[in-house]
Amino acid sequence: MTRRGFLQLIAAAAAHAQAPARTATEREEIIIPDFASSGYILDLGGGCRGTIGRLKGEQVVAIDISMKELNEAPSGFLKILMDASDLKFPDKSFRTVTDFFALMFMKSEIHQKVFAEAYRVLAPGGEWLIWDASIPARAAGEDHSFLINLHTRLPKETIDYGYSVQRLDFNRDPAYYRALAEQSGFQIATVEILGRNQKAFFMRLHKPE
Repeated sequence: MTRRGFLQLIAAAAAHAQAPARTATEREEIIIPDFASSGYILDLGGGCRGTIGRLKGEQVVAIDISMKELNEAPSGFLKILMDASDLKFPDKSFRTVTDFFALMFMKSEIHQKVFAEAYRVLAPGGEWLIWDASIPARAAGEDHSFLINLHTRLPKETIDYGYSVQRLDFNRDPAYYRALAEQSGFQIATVEILGRNQKAFFMRLHKPE
């Protein structure tokens, strides 16, 4: 290699080292304003960080299939060990259901049952508020893991954390969840793509009166 070629190689390596990394570790900013709700709020998969519980406090009934995740969640709201696909609440028990990055961890085989159960326990006119990840299908030659790091802004605090799951053979994106919602009887009120890298979304579902 010539001296000139060697110097060009060194310069390129230095520029690469100094360039800001744009990888899956970038944090997606999610802003959750305090939302109006009456009565208790059912939070599906509400263990671990307990984001909705932090926001709405004693209004929240957080269910999770993992006792470990429930124990890790902060205090200040009710926590119950329960499967989101087999809710033990009576019909029309809640005016609001929430999901904060929980659907992404549930097996796709139970998603339709989860949507049906959420619809069942919602009172007519109630809403399901969903914040979740838009996960692309896996492709040959690509990493099959999906990582999303969040910078979540609540009115009184900010939380940083990340989630990782395996990609499947199909997209788990707003269109996928919208189809499940409509099959269950929900009306789609809002769909918003969130974050700089568009890895997250917000969906507001309405149960007709």
